[in-house]
Amino acid sequence: MSPVFLVRAVMLGLSAGASCLGFCLPVVLPVLAGSDRPGFCPAAVRLSSFLAGRLLAYLLFGITAGLVGARLSRLIFLRTAALPVIYLLLGGLMIIYGMTAFDPFARLRFCRLIQPRLNSGRFLFLLGLLAGASPCPPFLLALATVLDDAGVLSGALFFLVFFLATSVYFLPLLFAGLAVRFEPVRVAARVVAIIAGAYFVLYSLAKLFIIR
Repeated sequence: MSPVFLVRAVMLGLSAGASCLGFCLPVVLPVLAGSDRPGFCPAAVRLSSFLAGRLLAYLLFGITAGLVGARLSRLIFLRTAALPVIYLLLGGLMIIYGMTAFDPFARLRFCRLIQPRLNSGRFLFLLGLLAGASPCPPFLLALATVLDDAGVLSGALFFLVFFLATSVYFLPLLFAGLAVRFEPVRVAARVVAIIAGAYFVLYSLAKLFIIR
């Protein structure tokens, strides 16, 4: 594997990182800003959990692409079935996260039971995993590059470097830990989470049942 291959991963990640952030922002920012734990350190822990889930998704795709090579492009179900289901799960989790902060939902037994889990790092990890498994245009460019240079190690390393380069754009989200101190910000973040979740759900239903 040539150094040029990894340089391509860095350049692609840096040039497309803003696009990756734009896709993930409606997912991760409401959860960070809706937390009841202010400060840089809690925000860093939560952001790290999200990025860890995203990294795992990237590595799994990179290894798979390296294993099967160009045959992966023929797996049409990835876009026609699997992707809408991922969006449906992602949207459902976002809606549940947002609604558990408001009455009368907050008083429901179900919401009281899952509230601690929604504030845990595992929830952020799951969101990152689902977001990372939702191919955005930069992700598809990286995938196409790996398909041209098949190999398990090549695929894993390319997506690792691509992930690191794109993650630079996520660092400003740490300032969300300061905004959490203000209750209106937390409320607004929960509302945005519901809106973003509704978009993902409607998009997935349109793909599954309307658009053929």
